[in-house]
Amino acid sequence: MAIQLRRGPHAGRIVVPANHGPHDLWYAFCYFSDDGGRNWKFSGNTQHLLNECQVVERIDGSLLLNARNYAQRGFRGLAISRDSGLSWESGGHDRTLIEPTCQASLIRFSDPLDSEPSRLLFSNPAHQTKRIRMTVRLSYDEGKTWPAQQLLHEGPSAYSCLTRLPDGDVGILFEAGREGPYETIRFVRFPITWLEAAADKS
Repeated sequence: MAIQLRRGPHAGRIVVPANHGPHDLWYAFCYFSDDGGRNWKFSGNTQHLLNECQVVERIDGSLLLNARNYAQRGFRGLAISRDSGLSWESGGHDRTLIEPTCQASLIRFSDPLDSEPSRLLFSNPAHQTKRIRMTVRLSYDEGKTWPAQQLLHEGPSAYSCLTRLPDGDVGILFEAGREGPYETIRFVRFPITWLEAAADKS
């Protein structure tokens, strides 16, 4: 999912997360445009063996890239850009965000620039080896910790896509089924307070 930067000298830049390489040589990177999408450039690569990535702009102006991870299976891989997406340094692996090597969704739900708290949302099948347990998580500290989570579907599940709906609810589209993860595509909506309540209980 593309984002448009709101901070720093490159505010307005469109950043599109991507990946390249054969199966054993994956790298994540980004396309970016500073003229509204008329012309595009490539960023540098992330560390080796990341793909199917998502990116958010953090409140300090850095970019956080979160990726499917073949280097440390079972955990999401991270990369950080401190120059608006031109280059990337390794952010290691997030041991809270477990994964069965699968696509995931990461978005900024709210921003202090809009007089709201900083909230990031993340969704994926929350299991280290099986595509099951579609779960959505909440971070208040730019992805450093994820103190709230809610289970959306216990059974088989795979790819997902989060969004903020016009009325302020969270929307998520995801693959799910009873016998396998690709039987149906489901849409769920819920108020952000439902997820925040889980943080209050933790």
